Amino acid sequence: MGYDLIAFDMDGTILDTRKQILPSTLEAIREAKAQGKTVAIATGRSPAMMMAHKEELAEIPYAICTSGAHIFSIPEDRILKEQVFDPALVAKLHEAHQGMDVMLEIFSGRYNYLPADKMSCLERYGMAEFEKVFHEVGKIVPDLDEWLHVHAGEVTKYNLHPTCHDAGLKILERVQEMGIPTEPAFSSGGTLEFSPLGVTKGNALKELCGLLGIPIERSIAVGDSGNDADMLLAAGLGIAMGNATADVVECADAVVADNDHDGCAEAIRRYLLA
Repeated sequence: MGYDLIAFDMDGTILDTRKQILPSTLEAIREAKAQGKTVAIATGRSPAMMMAHKEELAEIPYAICTSGAHIFSIPEDRILKEQVFDPALVAKLHEAHQGMDVMLEIFSGRYNYLPADKMSCLERYGMAEFEKVFHEVGKIVPDLDEWLHVHAGEVTKYNLHPTCHDAGLKILERVQEMGIPTEPAFSSGGTLEFSPLGVTKGNALKELCGLLGIPIERSIAVGDSGNDADMLLAAGLGIAMGNATADVVECADAVVADNDHDGCAEAIRRYLLA
């Protein structure tokens, strides 16, 4: 079967360990565009964090952002679709991690909102690699709990950054025991993401394909971490990066080189353009 669209995760996939897009990837994207193929982004980042790379993404027309809560037009710099939490569920999520040592990060509209008191200890919460982009495009607020109380009806994703994976598992267990309906996923750095029920990268990929008139069977998805797994399963072909976690490799149809060694270019040339 031939393929018409390929969707790349960002961190750990289309971005290398320096948070840059490899020249080989950009060249392959141009080749795909010249052959009438569509290249898209599918990221857990907010639209603003994704657009921090807008110059490198100039050849890419669409992005799935916020782990599926947003479909975004890159050329128009515009949100095409947005899904938000029921504010009552946001209050319950907030209750679930009280008394635990975590860093809270809230996504709303174009931005992610961050607590000022945690910005000096990002390494503790596994977020040091995002320090630059957090300060450049994130919204740092003095009291994120207070901000959340006012804006609970505008939340698109609820992220928790624990100090270790076991702590994240405990929070997830507590949320499940409380019966809070969400779409949970672990992503880079041990982050525990909560999205509204039904909001996933996989479902957003189906919506994007529908918008473009492309059968989902003719799409390829490429990723490396837990919040990419359902997207790889939804696509006609799921590809894991060479640096992907074991659960992502397990659900993939193919594996390419890692994000520092031309894995994205390999995915385009070997599968999309084959």
